[in-house]
Amino acid sequence: MFSRIKVIFLFSVVLSGCAIKPPTTYDYDTSYSFAKLKSYAWIVGDEVKVSTLDGKRQKNAIETVLNRKGFVKVDSEAQADFLLKTHTVTDKKVDVDRFYRNWGYHPFFHPVVVHPHFVGLSHNTTTIVREYKVGTLVLDIVDPKLKQVIWRGTVAKPLGIYKNRSPEERATIAMSNAGHLLINFPPLPQTEQ
Repeated sequence: MFSRIKVIFLFSVVLSGCAIKPPTTYDYDTSYSFAKLKSYAWIVGDEVKVSTLDGKRQKNAIETVLNRKGFVKVDSEAQADFLLKTHTVTDKKVDVDRFYRNWGYHPFFHPVVVHPHFVGLSHNTTTIVREYKVGTLVLDIVDPKLKQVIWRGTVAKPLGIYKNRSPEERATIAMSNAGHLLINFPPLPQTEQ
């Protein structure tokens, strides 16, 4: 019985770790009427014509989320009510963690014999510095007539999340990213105050 409880607890911890929402942001033009938007197309530009597999997965995931929200993809920019454009940004992040190896909480350590603050002993700390890269996917939604961004969303993930993942797992991650990215699109109508 006790081992079954441990297994259930461990399983719930693992599942909750998978469901952590990545950092997202969004911004939009508050004076724009999003209710009129029905169809979309991708902006075709001078970028390289070779698409990566993960880029293709992310594009398909964004389209799937928009289709579920009732938007329809059209073939040309001239037919679309809004246009989509993505790009990625890479940032370097640093985490600093400090661990105290004495018993008690800083500044009230309580070693067995002597309090270190009174005798000038070290606090017996360990500092770990981790440097890692974070990739941020940026999605711009553009009004084709005004040629202006009307909504922007971002979702950030540490780089390397795709390492040792199967194509199916990569597609699942892309779908999760797109869902979090577009959760606030279209924005809810502003209420009159």
